[in-house]
Amino acid sequence: MLSGFLRSAARFPQRPALEVDGESLSYRELRRRAASLAATLRRGTGSCAPPLTGVFAYRSPTAFPPARTASMLSRAGCRALVVDAASAEQLDQVLEHVEQSLLVVLPDGGDRDTLATRWSKHTFLGPRDLEPAEAWRLEEGTSDSMAYLLFTSGSTGLPKAVMVTQGNVRHFVEVMVERYGITEHDRFSQTFDMTFDLSAFDMFVAWERGACVCCPSRKTLMNPGAFIQDKELTVWFSVPSVGVFMRQLGALKPGRYPSLRWSLFCGEALPQDIAAEWSAAAPNSRVENLYGPTELTIACTVYPWDAQRSPSAAWASCRSDGLFRGWRPSSSTRC
Repeated sequence: MLSGFLRSAARFPQRPALEVDGESLSYRELRRRAASLAATLRRGTGSCAPPLTGVFAYRSPTAFPPARTASMLSRAGCRALVVDAASAEQLDQVLEHVEQSLLVVLPDGGDRDTLATRWSKHTFLGPRDLEPAEAWRLEEGTSDSMAYLLFTSGSTGLPKAVMVTQGNVRHFVEVMVERYGITEHDRFSQTFDMTFDLSAFDMFVAWERGACVCCPSRKTLMNPGAFIQDKELTVWFSVPSVGVFMRQLGALKPGRYPSLRWSLFCGEALPQDIAAEWSAAAPNSRVENLYGPTELTIACTVYPWDAQRSPSAAWASCRSDGLFRGWRPSSSTRC
Protein backbone atom coordinates (compact mmCIF):
# COMPACT_ATOMS: atom_id res chain seq x y z
CA MET A 1 0.00 0.00 0.00
CA LEU A 2 2.74 2.43 0.98
CA SER A 3 4.79 1.74 -2.13
CA GLY A 4 1.84 2.64 -4.36
CA PHE A 5 1.31 5.94 -2.59
CA LEU A 6 5.02 6.77 -2.78
CA ARG A 7 5.10 6.04 -6.51
CA SER A 8 2.12 8.32 -7.06
CA ALA A 9 3.73 11.04 -4.92
CA ALA A 10 6.82 10.84 -7.11
CA ARG A 11 4.86 10.84 -10.38
CA PHE A 12 2.19 13.39 -9.50
CA PRO A 13 3.57 15.66 -6.75
CA GLN A 14 1.32 18.58 -7.67
CA ARG A 15 -1.91 16.66 -8.22
CA PRO A 16 -4.53 16.63 -5.43
CA ALA A 17 -4.35 13.53 -3.23
CA LEU A 18 -6.90 14.48 -0.58
CA GLU A 19 -9.65 17.05 -0.22
CA VAL A 20 -11.00 17.45 3.33
CA ASP A 21 -12.50 20.30 5.37
CA GLY A 22 -12.24 22.67 2.43
CA GLU A 23 -8.52 22.01 2.10
CA SER A 24 -6.83 20.32 -0.84
CA LEU A 25 -3.58 18.48 -0.17
CA SER A 26 -1.26 17.63 -3.03
CA TYR A 27 0.59 14.34 -3.12
CA ARG A 28 3.75 16.21 -2.16
CA GLU A 29 2.12 17.79 0.90
CA LEU A 30 0.34 14.62 2.01
CA ARG A 31 3.58 12.67 1.71
CA ARG A 32 5.36 15.33 3.76
CA ARG A 33 2.77 15.21 6.54
CA ALA A 34 2.67 11.41 6.59
CA ALA A 35 6.46 11.16 6.66
CA SER A 36 6.63 13.63 9.54
CA LEU A 37 4.14 11.61 11.58
CA ALA A 38 5.87 8.33 10.75
CA ALA A 39 9.28 9.67 11.80
CA THR A 40 7.80 11.03 15.02
CA LEU A 41 6.15 7.73 15.87
CA ARG A 42 9.34 5.83 15.15
CA ARG A 43 11.38 8.15 17.35
CA GLY A 44 8.87 8.04 20.18
CA THR A 45 8.22 4.31 20.25
CA GLY A 46 11.72 2.95 19.68
CA SER A 47 13.24 0.72 17.05
CA CYS A 48 11.96 -2.69 18.14
CA ALA A 49 9.25 -4.57 16.26
CA PRO A 50 6.83 -2.09 14.63
CA PRO A 51 4.20 -1.16 17.25
CA LEU A 52 0.55 -0.60 16.44
CA THR A 53 -0.63 3.00 16.41
CA GLY A 54 -4.26 3.86 17.07
CA VAL A 55 -5.99 6.60 15.08
CA PHE A 56 -8.59 8.52 17.07
CA ALA A 57 -10.46 10.51 14.44
CA TYR A 58 -13.98 10.73 13.09
CA ARG A 59 -16.37 13.03 11.27
CA SER A 60 -18.97 13.66 13.95
CA PRO A 61 -19.14 14.24 17.71
CA THR A 62 -20.71 10.79 18.06
CA ALA A 63 -18.11 8.10 18.69
CA PHE A 64 -17.57 4.83 20.50
CA PRO A 65 -18.02 4.96 24.27
CA PRO A 66 -14.65 5.96 25.81
CA ALA A 67 -14.33 2.69 27.74
CA ARG A 68 -14.74 0.71 24.52
CA THR A 69 -12.14 2.80 22.71
CA ALA A 70 -9.73 2.28 25.61
CA SER A 71 -10.44 -1.46 25.57
CA MET A 72 -9.54 -1.67 21.87
CA LEU A 73 -6.32 0.26 22.46
CA SER A 74 -5.32 -2.11 25.24
CA ARG A 75 -6.31 -5.33 23.49
CA ALA A 76 -4.46 -4.27 20.35
CA GLY A 77 -1.32 -3.52 22.34
CA CYS A 78 -1.11 0.00 20.91
CA ARG A 79 1.86 2.04 22.02
CA ALA A 80 0.89 5.27 20.28
CA LEU A 81 -2.26 7.22 19.50
CA VAL A 82 -2.76 9.92 16.86
CA VAL A 83 -5.61 12.26 17.79
CA ASP A 84 -7.38 14.80 15.59
CA ALA A 85 -8.83 18.08 16.84
CA ALA A 86 -12.43 16.87 17.10
CA SER A 87 -11.47 13.72 19.02
CA ALA A 88 -9.27 15.61 21.49
CA GLU A 89 -12.42 16.67 23.34
CA GLN A 90 -12.99 13.04 24.35
CA LEU A 91 -9.36 12.20 25.04
CA ASP A 92 -9.56 12.61 28.83
CA GLN A 93 -12.42 10.14 29.02
CA VAL A 94 -10.49 7.57 26.98
CA LEU A 95 -7.21 7.92 28.88
CA GLU A 96 -9.07 7.37 32.13
CA HIS A 97 -9.53 3.72 31.10
CA VAL A 98 -6.08 3.11 29.54
CA GLU A 99 -3.56 1.21 31.67
CA GLN A 100 -0.49 1.11 29.39
CA SER A 101 1.67 4.16 28.71
CA LEU A 102 1.02 5.79 25.34
CA LEU A 103 2.74 8.22 23.05
CA VAL A 104 -0.11 10.62 22.22
CA VAL A 105 0.44 12.73 19.09
CA LEU A 106 -1.75 15.81 18.59
CA PRO A 107 -0.85 17.04 15.07
CA ASP A 108 -3.76 19.52 15.05
CA GLY A 109 -2.66 21.06 18.34
CA GLY A 110 -4.11 21.00 21.84
CA ASP A 111 -3.27 21.82 25.44
CA ARG A 112 -0.31 19.48 25.62
CA ASP A 113 1.04 20.81 28.93
CA THR A 114 -2.28 20.44 30.74
CA LEU A 115 -2.72 16.92 29.41
CA ALA A 116 0.83 15.99 30.44
CA THR A 117 0.17 17.25 33.97
CA ARG A 118 -3.12 15.39 34.22
CA TRP A 119 -1.85 12.15 32.68
CA SER A 120 1.79 11.93 33.66
CA LYS A 121 2.32 8.33 32.56
CA HIS A 122 1.68 9.29 28.92
CA THR A 123 3.88 11.33 26.57
CA PHE A 124 2.16 14.11 24.61
CA LEU A 125 3.51 15.71 21.43
CA GLY A 126 2.06 18.72 19.62
CA PRO A 127 2.67 20.19 16.16
CA ARG A 128 6.00 21.75 17.15
CA ASP A 129 7.28 18.41 18.45
CA LEU A 130 6.90 16.58 15.15
CA GLU A 131 9.98 15.32 13.35
CA PRO A 132 10.75 16.83 9.93
CA ALA A 133 9.62 14.77 6.97
CA GLU A 134 13.26 14.32 5.93
CA ALA A 135 13.89 12.26 9.08
CA TRP A 136 11.69 9.43 7.84
CA ARG A 137 13.24 6.40 6.14
CA LEU A 138 11.28 3.64 4.45
CA GLU A 139 11.57 0.33 6.28
CA GLU A 140 10.71 -2.61 4.08
CA GLY A 141 8.23 -5.09 5.48
CA THR A 142 7.11 -8.47 4.20
CA SER A 143 3.83 -9.61 2.70
CA ASP A 144 3.05 -11.19 6.08
CA SER A 145 3.54 -7.91 7.95
CA MET A 146 0.36 -6.47 9.41
CA ALA A 147 -1.16 -3.64 7.36
CA TYR A 148 -3.90 -2.77 9.82
CA LEU A 149 -6.03 -4.18 12.60
CA LEU A 150 -9.77 -3.55 12.72
CA PHE A 151 -12.32 -4.39 15.36
CA THR A 152 -15.65 -5.78 14.20
CA SER A 153 -18.88 -4.25 15.45
CA GLY A 154 -19.16 -6.72 18.30
CA SER A 155 -22.77 -7.63 17.52
CA THR A 156 -22.22 -11.07 19.05
CA GLY A 157 -20.46 -9.78 22.15
CA LEU A 158 -16.97 -8.41 22.66
CA PRO A 159 -15.60 -6.75 19.48
CA LYS A 160 -13.23 -9.09 17.64
CA ALA A 161 -9.88 -7.87 16.31
CA VAL A 162 -9.07 -8.82 12.70
CA MET A 163 -5.46 -8.58 11.51
CA VAL A 164 -5.00 -7.91 7.78
CA THR A 165 -1.62 -8.41 6.15
CA GLN A 166 0.23 -6.25 3.66
CA GLY A 167 0.09 -9.07 1.12
CA ASN A 168 -3.67 -9.41 1.36
CA VAL A 169 -4.30 -5.69 0.92
CA ARG A 170 -1.71 -5.45 -1.85
CA HIS A 171 -3.43 -8.19 -3.86
CA PHE A 172 -6.84 -6.58 -3.38
CA VAL A 173 -5.60 -3.13 -4.45
CA GLU A 174 -3.83 -4.51 -7.53
CA VAL A 175 -6.99 -6.28 -8.67
CA MET A 176 -9.20 -3.26 -8.03
CA VAL A 177 -7.09 -0.69 -9.89
CA GLU A 178 -7.02 -2.95 -12.93
CA ARG A 179 -10.70 -3.86 -12.76
CA TYR A 180 -11.84 -0.26 -12.53
CA GLY A 181 -9.14 1.26 -14.75
CA ILE A 182 -8.16 3.86 -12.15
CA THR A 183 -6.10 6.85 -13.33
CA GLU A 184 -4.77 10.07 -11.83
CA HIS A 185 -7.87 11.86 -13.13
CA ASP A 186 -10.31 9.91 -10.96
CA ARG A 187 -11.99 11.44 -7.93
CA PHE A 188 -13.15 9.07 -5.19
CA SER A 189 -15.84 9.49 -2.56
CA GLN A 190 -14.88 8.70 1.04
CA THR A 191 -18.11 7.88 2.83
CA PHE A 192 -16.78 5.27 5.28
CA ASP A 193 -15.28 5.87 8.71
CA MET A 194 -11.83 4.33 9.19
CA THR A 195 -13.34 1.78 11.58
CA PHE A 196 -14.96 0.21 8.47
CA ASP A 197 -12.57 -1.73 6.23
CA LEU A 198 -14.19 -0.34 3.08
CA SER A 199 -12.33 2.90 3.83
CA ALA A 200 -9.14 1.10 2.77
CA PHE A 201 -10.58 0.83 -0.75
CA ASP A 202 -11.20 4.57 -0.98
CA MET A 203 -7.71 5.52 0.15
CA PHE A 204 -5.35 2.93 -1.23
CA VAL A 205 -7.06 2.13 -4.54
CA ALA A 206 -7.12 5.87 -5.30
CA TRP A 207 -3.56 6.58 -4.16
CA GLU A 208 -2.18 3.57 -6.04
CA ARG A 209 -2.78 5.44 -9.31
CA GLY A 210 -2.57 9.10 -8.31
CA ALA A 211 -6.32 9.75 -7.92
CA CYS A 212 -7.90 12.12 -5.40
CA VAL A 213 -9.89 11.10 -2.29
CA CYS A 214 -12.70 13.54 -1.45
CA CYS A 215 -13.70 13.32 2.21
CA PRO A 216 -17.05 14.93 3.10
CA SER A 217 -17.99 16.25 6.50
CA ARG A 218 -20.90 14.73 8.36
CA LYS A 219 -22.97 17.75 7.34
CA THR A 220 -22.01 17.34 3.69
CA LEU A 221 -23.14 13.72 3.74
CA MET A 222 -26.65 14.91 4.55
CA ASN A 223 -26.83 15.84 0.86
CA PRO A 224 -24.82 13.15 -0.98
CA GLY A 225 -26.09 14.22 -4.39
CA ALA A 226 -24.70 17.73 -4.02
CA PHE A 227 -21.42 16.20 -2.84
CA ILE A 228 -21.15 14.10 -6.01
CA GLN A 229 -21.87 17.11 -8.20
CA ASP A 230 -19.74 19.66 -6.35
CA LYS A 231 -16.69 17.39 -6.27
CA GLU A 232 -17.28 16.00 -9.77
CA LEU A 233 -16.74 12.48 -8.46
CA THR A 234 -15.95 9.67 -10.84
CA VAL A 235 -15.94 6.76 -8.35
CA TRP A 236 -18.69 6.44 -5.76
CA PHE A 237 -18.62 3.84 -2.97
CA SER A 238 -21.10 3.61 -0.10
CA VAL A 239 -23.52 1.36 1.73
CA PRO A 240 -26.81 0.91 -0.17
CA SER A 241 -28.77 2.76 2.52
CA VAL A 242 -27.20 5.99 1.24
CA GLY A 243 -28.93 5.30 -2.07
CA VAL A 244 -32.22 4.72 -0.22
CA PHE A 245 -31.73 8.04 1.57
CA MET A 246 -31.02 9.83 -1.72
CA ARG A 247 -34.18 8.45 -3.28
CA GLN A 248 -36.17 9.78 -0.32
CA LEU A 249 -34.62 13.18 -0.97
CA GLY A 250 -35.62 12.99 -4.63
CA ALA A 251 -31.94 12.95 -5.59
CA LEU A 252 -32.00 10.00 -8.00
CA LYS A 253 -33.45 11.78 -11.01
CA PRO A 254 -32.31 10.40 -14.38
CA GLY A 255 -29.06 11.88 -15.70
CA ARG A 256 -28.22 13.84 -12.53
CA TYR A 257 -24.66 12.50 -12.02
CA PRO A 258 -22.93 12.32 -15.43
CA SER A 259 -19.41 12.54 -13.92
CA LEU A 260 -19.65 9.12 -12.28
CA ARG A 261 -18.15 6.19 -14.14
CA TRP A 262 -18.30 3.64 -11.29
CA SER A 263 -20.99 3.33 -8.61
CA LEU A 264 -20.08 0.72 -6.02
CA PHE A 265 -22.12 -0.53 -3.05
CA CYS A 266 -21.18 -2.85 -0.22
CA GLY A 267 -21.93 -3.59 3.44
CA GLU A 268 -25.67 -4.22 3.10
CA ALA A 269 -28.13 -5.81 0.69
CA LEU A 270 -28.58 -3.65 -2.42
CA PRO A 271 -32.31 -3.27 -3.25
CA GLN A 272 -33.14 -3.89 -6.89
CA ASP A 273 -35.05 -0.61 -7.29
CA ILE A 274 -32.16 1.41 -5.88
CA ALA A 275 -29.72 -0.23 -8.29
CA ALA A 276 -32.03 0.57 -11.20
CA GLU A 277 -32.70 4.18 -10.19
CA TRP A 278 -29.05 4.87 -9.42
CA SER A 279 -28.05 3.44 -12.80
CA ALA A 280 -30.42 5.90 -14.48
CA ALA A 281 -29.21 8.81 -12.35
CA ALA A 282 -25.58 8.06 -13.24
CA PRO A 283 -25.96 7.09 -16.92
CA ASN A 284 -22.21 6.97 -17.63
CA SER A 285 -21.60 4.75 -14.62
CA ARG A 286 -21.57 1.03 -14.06
CA VAL A 287 -23.29 -0.10 -10.85
CA GLU A 288 -21.72 -2.98 -8.95
CA ASN A 289 -22.60 -4.69 -5.68
CA LEU A 290 -19.60 -5.98 -3.70
CA TYR A 291 -19.49 -8.27 -0.70
CA GLY A 292 -16.87 -9.67 1.64
CA PRO A 293 -16.29 -10.19 5.36
CA THR A 294 -13.50 -8.26 7.06
CA GLU A 295 -11.51 -11.49 7.44
CA LEU A 296 -11.31 -11.88 3.64
CA THR A 297 -9.91 -8.36 3.09
CA ILE A 298 -12.65 -5.96 2.11
CA ALA A 299 -14.45 -7.80 -0.74
CA CYS A 300 -14.34 -11.18 -2.41
CA THR A 301 -17.41 -11.18 -4.71
CA VAL A 302 -18.95 -8.64 -7.06
CA TYR A 303 -22.19 -8.48 -9.06
CA PRO A 304 -22.45 -5.99 -11.98
CA TRP A 305 -25.95 -4.58 -12.39
CA ASP A 306 -27.43 -5.01 -15.86
CA ALA A 307 -30.73 -3.29 -16.63
CA GLN A 308 -31.79 -6.05 -19.02
CA ARG A 309 -30.93 -9.24 -17.16
CA SER A 310 -30.52 -8.29 -13.50
CA PRO A 311 -34.19 -7.64 -12.58
CA SER A 312 -35.13 -11.22 -13.41
CA ALA A 313 -31.96 -12.60 -11.85
CA ALA A 314 -32.28 -10.75 -8.53
CA TRP A 315 -32.20 -13.15 -5.57
CA ALA A 316 -31.81 -16.02 -8.02
CA SER A 317 -28.07 -16.18 -8.50
CA CYS A 318 -24.75 -14.80 -7.35
CA ARG A 319 -21.59 -14.35 -9.36
CA SER A 320 -17.90 -14.13 -8.58
CA ASP A 321 -15.87 -12.01 -10.94
CA GLY A 322 -12.60 -13.55 -9.84
CA LEU A 323 -11.40 -10.96 -7.33
CA PHE A 324 -9.22 -13.71 -5.92
CA ARG A 325 -7.63 -16.06 -8.42
CA GLY A 326 -9.13 -19.50 -8.41
CA TRP A 327 -11.99 -18.54 -6.06
CA ARG A 328 -15.51 -19.59 -6.98
CA PRO A 329 -18.69 -19.24 -4.92
CA SER A 330 -20.12 -22.38 -3.35
CA SER A 331 -23.67 -23.49 -4.00
CA SER A 332 -24.73 -21.82 -0.74
CA THR A 333 -23.29 -18.40 -1.60
CA ARG A 334 -25.89 -15.62 -1.83
CA CYS A 335 -25.68 -12.05 -3.15
